[in-house]
Amino acid sequence: MLKKYSQPLNKTFHFLDFVIVLFSLGIAGYSRFGSNPLNIFVSTAQYQIFVLFYIVAWLYLSNRSRLYGSRRFVKFRDEAWDVCKTNALCLMVALFPAFFIRQYPLSRIFLFSLWISQTAILMIFRFLLRETLRYIRSRGYNYRNALIIGHNSRSAEMVQKMERTPELGLRILGYIDAENPNPCNIYDKTKRLGDLEDLEVLLKEEVVDEVFVFLPIKSFYFEIDLILKVCETAGIEVKIPTELFSLSLAKATISRYGDVSMIDLYTSPKMNWQFLIKRIIDITVSATLLVLLSPLFAVVSILIKRTSTGPVFFKQQRVGYNGRAFNCLKFRTMIEKAEEFQKDLLKLNEMDGPVFKIRNDPRVTKVGRILRKTSVDELPQLINVLNGEMSLVGPRPPIPSEVNEYDLNTRRRLSIKPGITCLWQVNGRNSLPFEKWMELDRQYIEHWSLGLDFKILAKTIPAVFRGSGAC
Repeated sequence: MLKKYSQPLNKTFHFLDFVIVLFSLGIAGYSRFGSNPLNIFVSTAQYQIFVLFYIVAWLYLSNRSRLYGSRRFVKFRDEAWDVCKTNALCLMVALFPAFFIRQYPLSRIFLFSLWISQTAILMIFRFLLRETLRYIRSRGYNYRNALIIGHNSRSAEMVQKMERTPELGLRILGYIDAENPNPCNIYDKTKRLGDLEDLEVLLKEEVVDEVFVFLPIKSFYFEIDLILKVCETAGIEVKIPTELFSLSLAKATISRYGDVSMIDLYTSPKMNWQFLIKRIIDITVSATLLVLLSPLFAVVSILIKRTSTGPVFFKQQRVGYNGRAFNCLKFRTMIEKAEEFQKDLLKLNEMDGPVFKIRNDPRVTKVGRILRKTSVDELPQLINVLNGEMSLVGPRPPIPSEVNEYDLNTRRRLSIKPGITCLWQVNGRNSLPFEKWMELDRQYIEHWSLGLDFKILAKTIPAVFRGSGAC
């Protein structure tokens, strides 16, 4: 089996990937410098700095992305995505210091050729390696002997998967468990090797590479603890499913806090590289728009000051990520001290739930109605985005009094940073009932991705022009 050669093989894969990185730099150099691609290593300071940071970033990020661990249980599209993600992050890291040398800017053809060539070569290399190993395993080589502990539907599902996919390279020795009067049908062809007490003897007499534990943790806690200690002593790898509890939404991952390993159960998007890119986009876009829209800010400020008394900006405490309070900024669209009159208008509220909104609110000024209709009143929230209190896309931030009336299911919308626009904004806004609004926010959280953010941003501009649901 290849397991005992894992360390030298990993070093070999590291070296081959490093050669591919250098070769890709050579291809990119050829696209930029023609007949002498090695000029990228000796040319301007900007290219030298870029190459140095790019290589260092690859050596670090390829390990952080776990590109060299066992991938037999990982789908190729996931592995390909890890490669694309790592290459893109390397480009971003290397571009940052090179960006400050403006005398000789990096060629866009060079950057595009580097990313395309390296990504393509690495993916082809990994695909060929994966298919070669799958073929070897399907022929009965490079397999690992698996012992199943537990006799229930979860272990039966795992046995079925192992038998359907021989290319995974797992050979089932059998299972052990206490006597079960209602055996699962899947075990008709799977040998029962004994009781739980026979584990130590089996590890001595049989060739066991991996132990899969599917015992209920509540009723077999002490037995599982003993199994782990026996396998630890014998040096046998143990696998336990992360679905320890019957949760319908939460996902599970393993993380480390120093020397302590933890199972993370989460329902909101996990902080990862996509969130890093999201934050970079937030900073870049908000800063750019604040500069470009500064003349509009000046005009709106003058109109507000000339048509009504009070400040230009309206500051209101809102509730953000996981309950963090912050001052949300808007252009003032109401008369001064409008919040003091809200209690007199509660009977006119047109929204259900804890939200208060009136289509023809008498407190709104003439200029304010135009600002609300065009959503220009929301533009100062770009400052909140730049400060990190909000994002361009995310659930709208509620006020504290609304949050106080939330049940736990509704409060889940606070598990991600609030935004200027969201699914609610592009699907009717105030014309939607409260429950539908909350459902859209939960849908956003459960299916969040950068792609979804881009789709929402693309739909926001037409929704603003239509003025749909604005009041």
